[in-house]
Amino acid sequence: MGKPFTATFALLSSGPVAAASIGQVYKATLLATNTTVAIKIQRPGVAPQIALDLYILRWWSKLWSRAAQLAGKDIDVEGIIDDFGELIYAEIDYRAEGRNAVAFGEEYKDLGDVVTVPGIYEELTTSKVLVMDWIDGVRLTDTAQITKLGLSRRKLVDSMVQCSLRQILDNGFYLADPHGSNLLAMPDGKLAYLDFGMMGYCTQKQRSGFLLAVVLMVDRD
Repeated sequence: MGKPFTATFALLSSGPVAAASIGQVYKATLLATNTTVAIKIQRPGVAPQIALDLYILRWWSKLWSRAAQLAGKDIDVEGIIDDFGELIYAEIDYRAEGRNAVAFGEEYKDLGDVVTVPGIYEELTTSKVLVMDWIDGVRLTDTAQITKLGLSRRKLVDSMVQCSLRQILDNGFYLADPHGSNLLAMPDGKLAYLDFGMMGYCTQKQRSGFLLAVVLMVDRD
């Protein structure tokens, strides 16, 4: 960022509060505004490691594709690996993740009474560092804590289902990695979406097909 870390932030934890395959999250105070933020920092050497992994996977995918053909299956394994590589490279640019979070928040701000998205500090975000509002909450898998907070699990699930359907059916811009660590239940009952590194997009044709499938499921057809 062009200046010492301690000139901008004061860490509130001795180590990371969360960790994933390509980064770690730290809790800190943004000194300029005295607000609590989450800082997602990418692990060193991620891009070269991913490049090597993809090279190896793609080399093997040629053999897997031939094996599939011999078994009478029309499976383009190389194409699958290429699509996977595109997603991974998009995910390691934290500036793109920040833009995704802002776009997601704009799209679903009318659901603000049930869903929330952390604000992004774009002026402090780089390709390897993402700064966002700190969100207090518990993971959806922590049922004991959810019960302790007096939250309705049924309401949380309903919020997640409604928002997920909206993502796919309204404009097709959806969170492609909605696992337990990327969603938090907040004390006020809202559902917080946290990680926007992996997003997807459904075309109008795909949305129509999905809507038809939902209608048939509801009709038990």
